[in-house]
Amino acid sequence: MFIPQAVAAPAEIVAPHARAAAEVNFNGALERQKNVTDSHRVSQGLYCVIVKPSAHINLSSALILANVASATSVSIIGEPTMACDSRRDAITVVTLKDGLPVSSDFTIAVL
Repeated sequence: MFIPQAVAAPAEIVAPHARAAAEVNFNGALERQKNVTDSHRVSQGLYCVIVKPSAHINLSSALILANVASATSVSIIGEPTMACDSRRDAITVVTLKDGLPVSSDFTIAVL
């Protein structure tokens, strides 16, 4: 029998020069955030990070930085993508290892 458990809200990131930031684990769970409401894993190595609409950030023209652990590479897309339901408030994140999708922890910052 499934027993629902309370999940703590993600901790806040102290990032005074970032307009938004997120620390996301390999399963897509949002660990820490600044002006981010949600994150989820779409599939192996493909994630969506949802920025608070009240932050009024145009992600299509924003400088977005990303970092991953280990020998994994990361790409980010600020424009709407089908992977993130064409949402204008979503950042699409792709993590790869040796050219293949791999789930990995990552951090992003929107400057």
